[in-house]
Formats: sequence, C-alpha cells, structure tokens
Amino acid sequence: MKKSNDGLSYSIVPNELTTAPLPAMWGNGQLELFADLDRPCVSEVVCFGFGENGLWYGPGLDPRARVSGCEQHLLPAVYDADTGRKYLLFSRVASGARASTVTFKPDRQTWRYEFDGLTIDVSLVLPRRRPGYLLKLELIPADSNPASRWFVYHELRAFQGNLMQATEADCQLAGGTAWCKSHKSEHPEAIGSSCDAETINLGRDGPWATDIMAKVVVERDAQAESGIAYFARAFGDTLQGARDEVAGLLASPETLEAETAEWWKQYLNEVPCLEVPDEPFCETFLWSWANFRMNRIDVPIGKAPAGLCPSNNVSLKLAAVVSGDNQLQEAIQLLHDPVPARDMMLYWLRETRKSGLISPGIRNGLDSPGDYVSDTAWFCGLLHKYLLATGDLALLDEDVGGKSVLQRLEEAVETQLPFCDKQTGLYPHQGEHSRFEGETPTGKPRGLGSLSEAQTRFRGGAGAFYSDTSATIYGGFVALAEIEELAQNREHSERYRQLAEALHAAIQKHLWNEDIGFFCDLQSDGSCSDYVGKDGFITGLFANPIHRPGGVATAAQAEKLAAWCNHPDFVSELGVLCLARSSPYFDPLNWKGRNSGFNFYPSNQLPAGLYAHGCYEEGHRQLFKQFRRHRENGGLGPRYRGESNDGDTGEILPWRFNNYPSNLHALTSVIEGVFGIRLANTALTVHVNSPWPWAKLSNLRIRNSLLNLELTEDGNLIATIDGKEAARSDDGKLVLPWELFA
Repeated sequence: MKKSNDGLSYSIVPNELTTAPLPAMWGNGQLELFADLDRPCVSEVVCFGFGENGLWYGPGLDPRARVSGCEQHLLPAVYDADTGRKYLLFSRVASGARASTVTFKPDRQTWRYEFDGLTIDVSLVLPRRRPGYLLKLELIPADSNPASRWFVYHELRAFQGNLMQATEADCQLAGGTAWCKSHKSEHPEAIGSSCDAETINLGRDGPWATDIMAKVVVERDAQAESGIAYFARAFGDTLQGARDEVAGLLASPETLEAETAEWWKQYLNEVPCLEVPDEPFCETFLWSWANFRMNRIDVPIGKAPAGLCPSNNVSLKLAAVVSGDNQLQEAIQLLHDPVPARDMMLYWLRETRKSGLISPGIRNGLDSPGDYVSDTAWFCGLLHKYLLATGDLALLDEDVGGKSVLQRLEEAVETQLPFCDKQTGLYPHQGEHSRFEGETPTGKPRGLGSLSEAQTRFRGGAGAFYSDTSATIYGGFVALAEIEELAQNREHSERYRQLAEALHAAIQKHLWNEDIGFFCDLQSDGSCSDYVGKDGFITGLFANPIHRPGGVATAAQAEKLAAWCNHPDFVSELGVLCLARSSPYFDPLNWKGRNSGFNFYPSNQLPAGLYAHGCYEEGHRQLFKQFRRHRENGGLGPRYRGESNDGDTGEILPWRFNNYPSNLHALTSVIEGVFGIRLANTALTVHVNSPWPWAKLSNLRIRNSLLNLELTEDGNLIATIDGKEAARSDDGKLVLPWELFA
C-alpha cells in the first residue's frame, strides 16, 4: 500500500495483493454497488427508492426473478483514433500497461493504467442520493505523444460476456445513449456519455440485445493537457425515468463531481475526529466513518425507515435488513447522528413479534424466527445509550403495537427468567437444533439460542451453561435497571439490579476457572468444558458489547485475562485470536471460520474492555494491533477494514464478511478506551489513559452539543462544549453533568 499526500487517499496495486482482488462495496445513499479492482467495471448494483425492494442488477441469482447473468458495466478499451493503437483497461500483464493501480478516496475509486506515452484514469463517482453513477475518464498523453482523438468503448453486457438478452433496447448516437430493460428481470436502465458516439451496437438477436457497445469519440482541446469525458449509468422504474436520470447526470457532471467531493469533505469534518502524533492512525480512525457511510441507505425501503445500513458485505441486499449488527453500529453512530438509531429501534419493535424475547430482526421484510438472548440484552444497551446521548426519554412511551417501548423491553427481559437454573443460578444454552419452533420433527420449543454462532457442535448442546450467555443476560439486567431509573421506576430498577447481582455471583461461582485464570463453560453434567475461546474474554471484559463496560471480571481476573491476550494460544500480530490454538477445534487450514471467525465485534472491543478494567498496557498493545490490521489488511488498505481477516487464525483471507459494525466498534478502543468516556445516568465521565503524549478527540455530538476533549503535553485534560471551555483537570479525569449540554 502506497500512501499519498491527498488526505485519506491511498493506492494499491492489484497484481501485488497478498489476497484475492475483491471488489469494493460503495454506496451513495440510494445505490449500493460492487466495483472491480482489476478493471473499470461495476459488476453488481442494488438501487433503492422504487418500491419495497431494491432494483437488482448483477451476477449470480436474483432471488425474485430467478435469473442469472445480469449486467456488467465497463470501459474495456481505448483506441488511438489516428494510429489504431489499443489500450486495454485491466490490470493483468497482457493489457500492455506498464503499471496499474487503484486509488481509494472517500468520494471515489480510481483505476490508473500507465502505458508508454499515455496514462488513463477512470474514476467512479457516486453523486449523493441519485439512482445512478458516473465514470470519469481522463486521457493524459505524454509530451512526446501528439494524440488528441480517441475511441473509447463503453459497454453494458451480461456477466463475464454471456448473452445479455435485454428487452426493449434502443439507442441514439447523440450523447452515446442506450437504454433497455435488464436481463429478464425487466428493470429499466440506461447508459450515456458526455460525448457523442460514432456507432452503437446493440448485438441484436431477434427481440433481444445480447450486448450493448458504444464507440464514443473523445477529443482533447489543443490547449488542454488531457482529454476528459464522463460516462453515466442510471436506473428507474420506467425506461423514460432511467433515460431522464442519465440526462440529469450528464447535464453538468463536473458540478456533480465537485458537489460529491465537497459533501464528503463536509461529512468527514463533522464526524468524530482524532488528532494524535501518529497520522496514519488518525487516518485509519477516520476511514471507519467513511466506510460505514458509503452504504447507509438514505431513502425509505417500504416500511423500513431511511438510514439503514447492511451489516455485512458478503452480497448486496435487496430488502431492508435489521439485526443485532445494526444495534452494534448504531451505538457508535449515536455520537454523530442519533436519528437512525431511534427510527431503527421503533421499526424493529413495531414490525416484529410483540411477546417473548426481542426478535432477532427483520430479513426480506419478514420477522426473523428464533430467540437470542443477545438481541434483547443489546437492545436494552442501545436504548440506554440513546436516552443518555439525546435526553429523549419520550421514546420510552412510544407505542409499538399496544405496548410502550419500555413495556415491551420489560416483557422481553422477564421472558428469560423461567430459563434460570435454580441449582446454579445460571442460564443454560438451548441446543442449536431447537432454536426455532418446528425446525425439527419433534417440534421442540424455542430456546435462548447462543450468543456467538457456529459453536454448539463443540461447546456442548442443550443444558450447557455458556459463560457469555449468562454474561449477556447480566448486561441486559444492568442496562434495563439504568433505564428504569431514568424513568423513575425505582422499584423496577432495584429489582433488575438484584437480578444482575445474583447472576454476577453465579457466574463468578461456577464459570471462573481459577486454575487457568479464564471464564469457561459449564457442561450439563456439572463438569468444566474444554472450550477456551473469545467468549471467556466477552464474559469478563465487556459482557454486553453495547452497554459497556459490563464485564463481570474483578480487577485480578481482568489481569489474568489480559495475560491470556498475550498467551501463545491466543496472541497474533493482528490481535487476539477467537479460539485458542491449544483447542482441539482450532484448525488453521479451515479458513471458513469454525468459531465465527469473521464476526469482529468481539475482537474489536477487547481493547476497550481492557481499558475499562484498568489493563492499560495490554489495552495499548491490542489497540495498535487492531488499527494495524485495519490499516494494512493484506494490502487492501483501510477502505476494506478487516473484511478478510480470519478471527480464528489471524490470517488475511479471500473472503468478505462483517465490516460496518466491526470497523465502527474499533472506534470504541479510542472513544471508550483511550478516553474512557462513559454515559452514566448522572453525568458524562472521562478518564484518559493515552499511549500518546498528547491527543484530541473532536466532534462528539451529545444532546445537540459538540464535545471536544484535549489532553495536552503538560498533562491537562480540557473539555470544550460548543466552543467554550466547560472543565479541565490535571489528572486525566472529568465529570461533566448533563446540565452542561444543550
């Protein structure tokens, strides 16, 4: 990875990657798309704003239309109009390019190909909230190259060159415009350019267009150093709508390009920002917000409110999805924009079941089956943070189907109580096979589910006591007790505190293994499990990953867990592994992840958990490992943020999985770790333990105010609220009463 001096810009060389050149995922608030790395090609798009589901264009299988081989959009080649020399735009050696790079900035992805005598740049630009995008082409001849006229090929074709069979296709040479209905799914789309076409080939095969290729003429003014052209693709619910949108994109593409760059500049100036002596660390911190924002949908999706973000990037999503991952990411997003968290919580509660544990979420517009203790506990944690960050106690009384938000949460938490084992005081895990009612021939009832996926085959089935299951329920009790206190329901608050204390004592009694200094599982027969993995860290260091700090460890136990972080069984260059190497289930060759290795929220929160328990030395060590992983990521750089890192083995692998909640939660290492920020019922508290001689954290939005925190080199900690100094100390600690905030 080569850094440039242009802010967050950095470049990679696809041919030199240590992992597969995966496509990048991008969005503009209405579109999500995958852009290839080795050539200017958009291989898959989902466009929202035209109904309850997105319009889907791309490879693979459309689950609604049941068709494969949909459209790719690319610029495959440039020809010198005078000499006929061809310049093929892909990164492989056969293209003839001396060098090829891909540059990432928050506002664009740029492919660069350097040939003898000519450099070609193609930038992908996504104007905000438009159902389309621009490709900007710049042809830069060397001084020795007199060329001023080129043929540029602009193509819409089926995936990897298969027959497209588009319907109602037509074109016009003016503006190099063509339009059609997508391959059998019949979604309208159109392409065009800022230059006229010499020819447009629709590849007619009876009533279908099998490929659309426009031969566009690009010319350079005699006084200009380069030739520039814009190409556009747009989508709509009618062919005329798609054509109108292409025309709008190309009416003034330079203006849209400048507006997009300015929007990103403004956004990144407004989100929380870190300033420390380590500039690459600060840029990696800032990339978290850009990565997340690239795929937040700004238009409603049916009943789903605007502001949702998919939780992973294995594939593009056609419909609204909400899950526990959304809770994880919104807990951090609160510090910039709390509205989506409020809308998402209400949508979740109103559109899912009204009794029992909180639903695992909504997928494809339907209430997900199953019961997980994590969703209920995390919901309590997110709600508590939202209430404190905004002061919006009215949310507790919002109707969610005949019940208030608070009543629904109380009922969900109460639903867990009958599962409590009277002998141990712990909450048993119910086997994966019985998670959903009717899933097996015996129709076993729903259970509590596991907190972390893919584990019951080696952690023990029904009746076993997972340490993190009980710890998560404990964290939910604590969060709900705090909420009840805010609502002035003192009796309820005291009851949930007592339940939390009793469960805390049971965890300490039965799940702490003093011989090895680790939180372990308890088998149904009363024996200790041989499972040693990330969930022991979860139990001790943060328990409820949203409410934090909720870990059950004592100071002495936390020190032993910190030692395990650096133990040969867990230590790696990229952070703590999710499964101990000594475990019989650790398999360094099984890159698909036996222990939910791709779910990064636990490993990304270890530094914050260590800081919360006073383990500052190991917290610093894990902090820098974490941000190194995010910065380097096998050569893909911070735009990808650990998408292909295997949590079990520490390898960088050719795979994609959870990204957005994971990279946002890396920020907790700084916000709640280094700066020790806590949202408590009486005040916001700060306790800084910085690995740097000075540090500044800016733009934390709290109750419509902006909070800045600065640790100076002489040891002073200064809090500024809305530009005015509110407090300072010389011991790294502050208490900021809520009255100080607007």
